[in-house]
Amino acid sequence: MTTLFAQNGSLPDTFFERLLQATPDAIVITDAAGMIQIVNDQAVALFGYPRDEMVGNAVEILIPERYRARHPGHREAYRGSARARPMGAANMALYGLRKDGTEFPAEISLSPVTTDKGTWAITAVRDVTRQEEQQAALRRATEAAVAANRELEAFSYSVAHDLRTPLRGIDGFSQALLEDYGDKLDAEGQEHLRRVRAAAQRMAQLIDDLLSLSRVTRAEMYRTDTDISELATEVCRHFKVTQPSRQVALIVHPGLVAYADPRLMHVVLENLIGNAWKFTSKRPAAQIEIGAEEVDGQRAFFVRDDGAGFDMKYAPKLFTAFQRLHTKAAFDGTGIGLATVLRIVRRHGGKVWAHGEVDRGATFWFTLPRE
Repeated sequence: MTTLFAQNGSLPDTFFERLLQATPDAIVITDAAGMIQIVNDQAVALFGYPRDEMVGNAVEILIPERYRARHPGHREAYRGSARARPMGAANMALYGLRKDGTEFPAEISLSPVTTDKGTWAITAVRDVTRQEEQQAALRRATEAAVAANRELEAFSYSVAHDLRTPLRGIDGFSQALLEDYGDKLDAEGQEHLRRVRAAAQRMAQLIDDLLSLSRVTRAEMYRTDTDISELATEVCRHFKVTQPSRQVALIVHPGLVAYADPRLMHVVLENLIGNAWKFTSKRPAAQIEIGAEEVDGQRAFFVRDDGAGFDMKYAPKLFTAFQRLHTKAAFDGTGIGLATVLRIVRRHGGKVWAHGEVDRGATFWFTLPRE
């Protein structure tokens, strides 16, 4: 092996030389005593030394002075159990030192090579200044986002509380007028008050739904193997109890399991099954099915109904907050439910989509990848 190394540190005209020069990282080869024997052009450029000033010197010239005293001991320990170590394997902050005295954060990879003069080390050095700057910027952005979310949460609750109080007043006083002075109002006046109450109640519901949507976005996830069949059965049972007179065939496929946050999955199913329950309300006998099937090579859960359906040209609006494809007179709601579903599924790394036909029902699919 040593025949590949020129005595003056210059690279011999061999495949080995071409390999070193083609490597994007700085390569420094040291002998058993820690003396630099070979460097490639990238090392010359990175450390700022002419080749002849690096070769023959101790490798410690490339290390900040505060680490030099310990480095020979590290070298000896490495020689005692020499093995290849990938970039960053040391799991500690590493720095290189240029000739001009400037330091740079580095990733180091060590590979031993056995020669007739002992174990030599091939060291690959990479300047990771840019990566560290990007990571620092990302940390700052994350911290700023967390702080902004906390401020937004406090603001949301404050606004919600401030809005709820006058809304409760409007609704309460309107009800009092209807109950105490209704006989003094004509039919039109009574209808105006009922509309005021309905508007106040609708605004209160909007506030609650917006807060729920906000909480879903911020809530910490705890993913585990989740029994979707059990959650769907529980949700179906709730709707059946609330409206026992409805004739709805509720079909839940057994054995539906996903790696997901159970609490958030309950919210997804509550919204999707709730939509199906609502939009089949005009059917004398309806059917809602919850199951899973292969779609484009991936497992997708679905909620399918035979209700009012929708025109596919409006499909892009389905998962946008406050977007409604039916009038409030036809079907009640605030347009927040599907936006909530979309956010939860996306947080799980999945996708959600739908297909429908007017008066022929709709199917909503969502995926929950394990990774």
